[in-house]
Amino acid sequence: MEKRILKTIGIIIFIYSLLVFSGGVMGFAMKRSTPSLVAGSIFGLSLLFTSIKTMTFHRWGLIAAFSLILALDTFFSYRFLSTQKVFPAGAMLLLTTAIIVILIFQLWKLKKLSV
Repeated sequence: MEKRILKTIGIIIFIYSLLVFSGGVMGFAMKRSTPSLVAGSIFGLSLLFTSIKTMTFHRWGLIAAFSLILALDTFFSYRFLSTQKVFPAGAMLLLTTAIIVILIFQLWKLKKLSV
């Protein structure tokens, strides 16, 4: 059961990594924002790597992914509060916060199993 939960978490992180990466590419395509492309690529590929490590049962991958997602949540919170724009900052803030809630729920199920 523990392995199934870790695989589920890994899949969630994998899907989120693709969204982050594609968001960076969209930011570049729409506004010619090189920082968006660079940040989206770095975070997207890092999350992709940590999702694979999580799916192969390396707990450090889960910790690293959670840290990256918290950093993105902090960034998008700041960006949304400073610009008050729903897209892209508000949408990414909502998505990132939803991912955090989902991951906390999955981790809670994992902890419940080990007790």
